[in-house]
Amino acid sequence: MAYRRFVLFAFIALSVLLACVESISMVSEDSILSSNKRASLCCKDHPEFGVCTNNTKCNKRCLRGCKNRKGGFCKRKVCHCYC
Repeated sequence: MAYRRFVLFAFIALSVLLACVESISMVSEDSILSSNKRASLCCKDHPEFGVCTNNTKCNKRCLRGCKNRKGGFCKRKVCHCYC
């Protein structure tokens, strides 16, 4: 009887651990500084940066987040990174 409880507990603990590892990897892929995200910042509008009123701030974010290192500008109050 104790063996069944141990096996059940081990199975549940392993399942929870795998679920946590999967959720952590999903979060890291979506972070602004991840390599996957850097390629996708180029040639796109980024409303997630907020209302764009200052080309300098937008340019800095695009320089840090885009592999082509061309920067960006405010386009209709939304930050847009150059292609």
